[in-house]
Amino acid sequence: MKVKARNLRLLAATFGALFLMETAFRGFTLGYAKDNYFVLEACIITLISLAGAALMFFLRTAFRQRTGKIIYNALMAVTMVIFAAQIVYYYIFETFFTFYSMLNGAQVVEFQDVIWDAIFHEIIPIIVMFALGGTAIFFSTHCDDEKISSGVNKERTSKVVLLIISAVIFFSSAAGTFAICFVDDENPSSPHQNLWSIGEIQGSVKCSGLMGAMTIDLYRLIFGFEPQLPDTETVAEVSADDNVIGTLDFGAMAEGEKDKTVKAMHEYFGSVEPTEKNSKTGIFKGKNLIFITAESFTDFAVDPVYTPTLYKLQTEGYTFTNFYNPIWGVSTLDGEYVNLQGLVPKPGVWSMKESSKNSLPFTLGNQLRKEGYQTKAYHNHSIYYYDRNVSHPNLGYDFSGQDGGYHFKNTWPESDLEMIDKTTSDFLTADEDGEIQPFHVYYLTVSGHMNYNFYGNDMASKNEEAVKDLDMSEPCRAYMACNIELDRALGLLLTRLEEAGELDNTVIAIAGDHYPYGLSEENISEFRGHEIDTEYEMYESTFILWSMGMEPEKVDKVCSNMDILPTLSNMFGLEYDSRLLMGRDIFSDSEGFVVFKDKDWISERGTRSDLIESDREYASLMDEKVRNMFNYSALTLDKDYYFKLGFAKE
Repeated sequence: MKVKARNLRLLAATFGALFLMETAFRGFTLGYAKDNYFVLEACIITLISLAGAALMFFLRTAFRQRTGKIIYNALMAVTMVIFAAQIVYYYIFETFFTFYSMLNGAQVVEFQDVIWDAIFHEIIPIIVMFALGGTAIFFSTHCDDEKISSGVNKERTSKVVLLIISAVIFFSSAAGTFAICFVDDENPSSPHQNLWSIGEIQGSVKCSGLMGAMTIDLYRLIFGFEPQLPDTETVAEVSADDNVIGTLDFGAMAEGEKDKTVKAMHEYFGSVEPTEKNSKTGIFKGKNLIFITAESFTDFAVDPVYTPTLYKLQTEGYTFTNFYNPIWGVSTLDGEYVNLQGLVPKPGVWSMKESSKNSLPFTLGNQLRKEGYQTKAYHNHSIYYYDRNVSHPNLGYDFSGQDGGYHFKNTWPESDLEMIDKTTSDFLTADEDGEIQPFHVYYLTVSGHMNYNFYGNDMASKNEEAVKDLDMSEPCRAYMACNIELDRALGLLLTRLEEAGELDNTVIAIAGDHYPYGLSEENISEFRGHEIDTEYEMYESTFILWSMGMEPEKVDKVCSNMDILPTLSNMFGLEYDSRLLMGRDIFSDSEGFVVFKDKDWISERGTRSDLIESDREYASLMDEKVRNMFNYSALTLDKDYYFKLGFAKE
């Protein structure tokens, strides 16, 4: 039976809608910048659009008229909603959400003002997605159903032929996509690496479009995924001067291990060069530690006029001139994960939440608790957001905050000053003997949160008068106003420490969770005084590390917030194994290195963009290093690796 051309019009219309949605989506988010894989990416996106169209057409054809229409229209509606939602999400976070986040992210409704603002700014792209999807739905609804599904034998034959055609197109397109991605390529941006290695969904979207990336993400969520691991033959030498735990013999453990993945992990960590103890080892031993992950904090929030306490801590402590704070897939939560665990967050999940089931012997909370410290953590937003009520106690803290032990004023965002005011008595109250137990306190602030304006941000409005003379745009002034609240909180903290007689015995460390993505490129350029480089300069930041009476010191080494945990562990003289963390002690002789979520990197020799041309051999070695950082960080989380090494869950 010959199939008339008009019977395939819906298939063509569906392919056109999906392909144009992918093409427009790429332009509205990642852009069309060409690279070595531009042609391959275009081929993959075309094939996946064709496969998606064939699958939807198959379902539309396989059932009777009404049922087929409902299924097709529902699938197309869900597709265009996901495209639109991803555009909004990308506008806010500069990455894409995963199915894991969709299933766990109902709390996002708390940020309705931010969402509505993003929808307003992205209304044209959203309209485009709905127009393309709506056109396909209109075509399906008004399609000549008698030519697709009929009780006449001749038409039944036609229907079978259509089903066969759509099935052949689907499997051929899927096979073609797989064939392209199967071609081995060590470049972290290649389709092969994005399919067979662990990486952020943003890389998958770039290589295979949104539909392909979310299909991969869903498959991994349902069936799990372990990356391809190369054989590790080298064994690093270890000396008594290294920051290692002597009882860990990776070679012996590898020989007796039956699980191939765990065996590969033993071999890999046994090959990692440990960092040596150095002149900074133990200089803070016995001191109190207050560590703050400050919402959207970066170096241009430090100002002698508007934020004098931050300026005092910065200029009187260590000044890190080449410090970077990359953003990861789950915004603040992943930023915390990097700050507190020194590992690359596993893409596609909430790594901090997943770690709540694991043994975490090297977190500062667990390490210092074993040293006899009182260890407390506070957050002025809901402790249930991102399930921190589950994850943070496992970090070694008595955790409390909004809705859990404290009630702060109902503002958005909440006040850092109020949080400090209400919590310091918890750890600065003397016992019956007049002694204050050594303490480690972790604060997660929120006053610096977007949106940066004076009509929807209570902290910006509260401090608007203080920035009225700042000759900058409203978002920049509002950002500074938010950080004035953090600065005042720190001022009160120093006062309370001094009143308790603990100021000269306390170390204060402050790092951001991510760069202030609530500011546009133009706003950040305004702070920098020049048009910024969005590939690297966007993530330049600072790490404040201060102790009363210390000699100010400038540190030029390339470093990032992944290095905070090993650096503080060394400075407090704690026993940890430097081979098991992806960050490195900043003061060690290890090479300075910064890794980003797209597997780009900066080393002491320069950026990947420059070195991939001028020193390809070295760049290839660093690419391999980055793949290992991603792969073995994820496996450390998935396999509860520290427990397998013999560290009991605290």
